[in-house]
Amino acid sequence: MKIDIPARLLLPLLLALAGCGSDSSDGAAPGATTGVARDAAPQAGQETPADDAFAAGEHGDGEAMAPALALGVDHLDPLARGIAAESARIEDAVERLLAATDDRETLAALSLIDTERLDGVGAEAAGLPVHDYRFLRDALYEHLGGVETREGMQAQYDQLDTEGMDEATAAETRRAADQVMAALPDPYAGLAPALAEALRQRHGELAALRRHHIAMLFKAVDGA
Repeated sequence: MKIDIPARLLLPLLLALAGCGSDSSDGAAPGATTGVARDAAPQAGQETPADDAFAAGEHGDGEAMAPALALGVDHLDPLARGIAAESARIEDAVERLLAATDDRETLAALSLIDTERLDGVGAEAAGLPVHDYRFLRDALYEHLGGVETREGMQAQYDQLDTEGMDEATAAETRRAADQVMAALPDPYAGLAPALAEALRQRHGELAALRRHHIAMLFKAVDGA
């Protein structure tokens, strides 16, 4: 049964795809990660992740604000649990969508993948506040997307074929490819060493969770 999906139900898909390594709206380079712990301190005037318009440092009443949230090693296990829980909820919704026989059953299934409900499912499984879970998941996805982009470009670079080109053309092709690779940011550059090592060691696991999550979201859209 086909019905139009409300726009807010598609937001999780956009969130999941936000980490694909494309340029962000504020001009960040492809693959740049803003929500991970790094060695370098924030630049003066740089915005910190906060829900409200308080400036970093103190509230108007002089109460100090909590430090800006950043992805760390201790978040990886909770996030893995949360993402797996989201995917399981979406998979359940897909099964209900496919079995739906009328609009009421279809809408009931779609309600399971409402953005806020999905975030709540993930946050509960992760044992984190919803806002923190959402921010940290998106930061992790941004990093994983940057790695995916770099690996994809590296694969194309490794398969560069200049056979049949004259020497000058082949040299220019290789030079252009070298420039493209040099311009790609390293998603691990500047990360706190412990976090960088943990992300490298767990990349396969975390990337698979992200891919499955995105695949389930697409399946949910196709099944509606």
